[in-house]
Order: sequence, then C-alpha cells, then structure tokens
Amino acid sequence: MRIPLFLPDLDAGTEPMTVSSWLIDRGDRVLTGDRCVEVLISGVTFDVEAIQPGQLIEIFKPVDASVYPGDVLGWLHCNDSESAVIGDVEPIAWPCFP
Repeated sequence: MRIPLFLPDLDAGTEPMTVSSWLIDRGDRVLTGDRCVEVLISGVTFDVEAIQPGQLIEIFKPVDASVYPGDVLGWLHCNDSESAVIGDVEPIAWPCFP
C-alpha cells in the first residue's frame, strides 16, 4: 500500500517553507523514524521522518519546492507485514491510498 510522507503542522504561521534536501533516494528502504527529507523554515531546518517502514517510491516535492503543512512530499510503499502491529505498539496511522 502507498503511504504519504507529508509535512506536519510546524506552527510556523505564514512563514514560507522550502524543501532543502532529500536525505533518501527513490528506491531506498526506511524504518519508522528514519529522516527522509529536510525542510527549511526561516533559516532553521526540520527533518520529516518516516511514519512507517517502507520504500520511497516517489518524490513529489523536489528540492527548492515551496511547501505548506499537509503537503505530500513523497510516497512510501509498505507491505501489509511492514505495517503490522508490533507487540502492544501500533504505528501512527495516516491515510492510506491504493
């Protein structure tokens, strides 16, 4: 299934945000919490992390793109087994798209 990698609300108000660097390449595998993309806000960087393990299948917002909270930055593909509940901890669930 496809999982969106999107920019959370950073309480930056109307400050412009820019994708400054992708820390992974298309095809790279990530684990929950891995840093994927760096966003620049008023000279400060913020790392967007993977919310589930998977593989980066698409970079939707390239470097230097202007972004806003809720924007999809890229797409991860994760297998059902990767998104399974581990012990008593369930991964953060974001909307899934077929």
